[in-house]
Amino acid sequence: MFDGYNGRRRLKNTLAIALGVVVLIALYYTPPVPPFPEEPIPQIYIPAPNPPSQSVVTEQRPGVLSNIEFINSPYLSLHLLPTNLIPIIVLSKAANIEIRDTIRRTWGFYRPYLNDTLRIKIFFLVGTDDFMIQRIRTEQIVFDDVIQVSIPDMYTFSAYKEFSAMLWVRNYLPDVPFYIKADDCLIINMRVLVDKFLSIMKPHLNKNVLIGWYDIDNTVQRGRFQKFPDSVMSSTEGELRFAMDLFYVVTAKSADRMLGTLSRIEQIDCPAEIFVTGILRDAANVDMTNIPIYAGNLKYEFSDGSCRDAFETDRNLLICTSSLHIGPIRSVSEYFDAWYAIIAPLPA
Repeated sequence: MFDGYNGRRRLKNTLAIALGVVVLIALYYTPPVPPFPEEPIPQIYIPAPNPPSQSVVTEQRPGVLSNIEFINSPYLSLHLLPTNLIPIIVLSKAANIEIRDTIRRTWGFYRPYLNDTLRIKIFFLVGTDDFMIQRIRTEQIVFDDVIQVSIPDMYTFSAYKEFSAMLWVRNYLPDVPFYIKADDCLIINMRVLVDKFLSIMKPHLNKNVLIGWYDIDNTVQRGRFQKFPDSVMSSTEGELRFAMDLFYVVTAKSADRMLGTLSRIEQIDCPAEIFVTGILRDAANVDMTNIPIYAGNLKYEFSDGSCRDAFETDRNLLICTSSLHIGPIRSVSEYFDAWYAIIAPLPA
């Protein structure tokens, strides 16, 4: 009964084996298909950035200057800057990113003045903040105007940042005759700065002077701060005058004198806000140029948030403080509102 079934089954198995053998033989003798030639991967040219600016501390500097190291943007092309340049070094904290961006869009906008015979360039000098390293790096690459210095971002070290600004300008912009030091809490009336302030101060800009507001109240007895001057000059009595530290002008000659004095000092204990314009200036024999004597109509105001009204009221107002001067900024709109008041058409 099962003979026919078993015979058919054996026949199917035999045919299956034979078919498999035929397929194997066919595959064995079929010449291999050459692989498709691979397309060469196109080379993408990525231009390398300019080599990073060399740190100022590539060799040991004397005195307290040896503690300063700059971390400049690798895209800073300082050799391309025009010769008719006035740098404004704005001291800022690393965390104040929004403030710096607001300044760039208002009074710090890079543009020509006086029919392109004058350029004013803003550089922000910030200290170190471990939580802001990558953000500062990104800001440096995008805006190309941030310089970081190896000084903690604390009020106690503000004087170190001030003479760091001095050192940076003399090393990286050695041909400029002077620079302006400012703080990021300031709103500057650029119209008054260019049209009035610089023209009035022009005769002093090549002298050994530090230009600022040396108000009557800005004095201190020498004995309280004698430790530093004793190491570079004889003890003296009397009052020591200093300038308002938010805004002042340092000439190249005065900067060289003050840096020379700093190079002879190994340590400075707790320098206060009077250090650069008072103690250091006096020890380095740098003369004072008091703004009110030559430009008495130019004013500054501690408005601390009401700068729009201040600029509208006084068209000779040179600088005004935002609320950042006394604490956290209330709103960056303070800068924009004040700037709109500055650029508004002058009354006929």
